[in-house]
Amino acid sequence: MNADSEVKTDARRLRVDGVDVDLGGVRILRGVTFDVRPGEVFGIVGPNGAGKTTILNVIDGIVRPSAGTVRYGDVDLCRVRPHDMRKHGIGRSLQSTHYFRDLTALQLVALGELPNSIVGALRFAGHRKRRKAQAEARDKGMEALRQFGLEQYANRPLSELSSAVQKLVDIARAVVTGGELLLLDEPTSGVSGHERGGIGEALRRLRTLGRTIVLIDHDPGFVTGNCDRLMAMNFGEVLDVGLPDEVMSSEAVKRSYLGESANTDVGIERDL
Repeated sequence: MNADSEVKTDARRLRVDGVDVDLGGVRILRGVTFDVRPGEVFGIVGPNGAGKTTILNVIDGIVRPSAGTVRYGDVDLCRVRPHDMRKHGIGRSLQSTHYFRDLTALQLVALGELPNSIVGALRFAGHRKRRKAQAEARDKGMEALRQFGLEQYANRPLSELSSAVQKLVDIARAVVTGGELLLLDEPTSGVSGHERGGIGEALRRLRTLGRTIVLIDHDPGFVTGNCDRLMAMNFGEVLDVGLPDEVMSSEAVKRSYLGESANTDVGIERDL
């Protein structure tokens, strides 16, 4: 790798180092450290309460760590407000689209392009600018839907769409924010087994577009089949980081989830 390539890689690398989170006197995260390489699909697994969503909340500024650092390239994300994350190329999907069920697919995706700061909203307030911005948001929204083969759902409300299609529409919304780093919270939650392949195909498409992805998911088959590396957590601590098959079969991970040795034939599907 030449010097220019190294600089470009470092500019798009996510580094989480020694992160602690204390909420209400309870230690939620303890010394969490990992990095995510550009263009990588990085999965985070663990039982409920392991701290997975808290990690995403720390990365996108919703939760401030009590110790440690989070950097995306040379940007200190601990100093960035949540609504400014898109300026630094970070987008996030929703765990649920329930509160947007009356919006059409296109309207939800277009939200990713509209102003999300006070200054942006004020600039958006002028009638002429508002109409122009809405038209641009609609055009970009349709482009994103086409990328995922969802254009046929553009004018249908989310309430009429399957869970799998809703998830894909929301991933398209995260893409419209311009994010090079996408945080996906439970992309297969509520999605039937035979439909999860479509979510995996979307991840592969995002990789070809040069996106970096950090995702949480409870389906071990999905994460091992679609992630380049995994981090397993429990009780706010990192158990293991590495290749999916190695992490899922490690003694520490099996002991933590099952209380059994790595030699057990019992899988961990029921607990992830």
